[in-house]
Amino acid sequence: MKTIIVCTDFSQEAENATHYASSMAKENTYRIVLFNLQTVSIHALNAQVSADFFYAQTLKNQKKIEDKAAELKRLYAVETQYHLASGNFIEELEKCIQLCGCDFVVMGMAEKTLEQKLLGNRVTKAIHRIKKPILIVPAHIEYTGIRKILFAYDTHKSMTWSSMNDIYYFINDFNAEVEVFNVSESLEDFTEVIHDIDLNSGYDLDDIKYSFKMIQSIEVIKAIEEEIRLSSPDLLTMIPYQYNFVESLFHRSKTAIMAYKNKIPLLSIPLNID
Repeated sequence: MKTIIVCTDFSQEAENATHYASSMAKENTYRIVLFNLQTVSIHALNAQVSADFFYAQTLKNQKKIEDKAAELKRLYAVETQYHLASGNFIEELEKCIQLCGCDFVVMGMAEKTLEQKLLGNRVTKAIHRIKKPILIVPAHIEYTGIRKILFAYDTHKSMTWSSMNDIYYFINDFNAEVEVFNVSESLEDFTEVIHDIDLNSGYDLDDIKYSFKMIQSIEVIKAIEEEIRLSSPDLLTMIPYQYNFVESLFHRSKTAIMAYKNKIPLLSIPLNID
């Protein structure tokens, strides 16, 4: 049985992602672990509140997430647990992943704000630091099944096909078809893509429907958005590239950009290099 961690702070987008994940779990018999990070307001810290206050808050938060787990179990008939943590979000999420044997993480994405654009948020930080697939669900998106997956593939990011394992798990679990979509600035790149993509190496694809589409464009994000409009996939899959410090000064992660802009769920798969 696969285990999925659903991050929640009980906000509207988190609640939506929780119900999306629960519907998915019901369809595929997944186990859900609700992850909640306790936070203390700056006002409480400035007031130097007592230890009894923090203890009472912990009990309150525990009751809230415990009730949510019970609600999901009742509504969706799925095995549901919870994990309450405090501290650094990424560090505590990594601990939860190790403890629960997580297969992938689900997070909700709020509408883009100026603050998020300038500083980023937990979703974009998790994309680049968590070594598990992360399914990012836009606000107000309901689960209606995953029948078609659009895989936006970049041949220039030193990716090996070991990163494809998680995509194949999704394809098989949902009996989905996949379109491998590549955007290149030069037609010469297409030969490299065809040479690089050997989907029959190490995988049994007899029961998988897949296709390739390659276009020439210098506007990658716009090309992906247009392909989403044309092909109407249920899920976009991308593999974020890890820029070094100097590269990060000149490049923005296309996966992070699509996480903000995307109108369909985005599966971000960590880069694996052999």
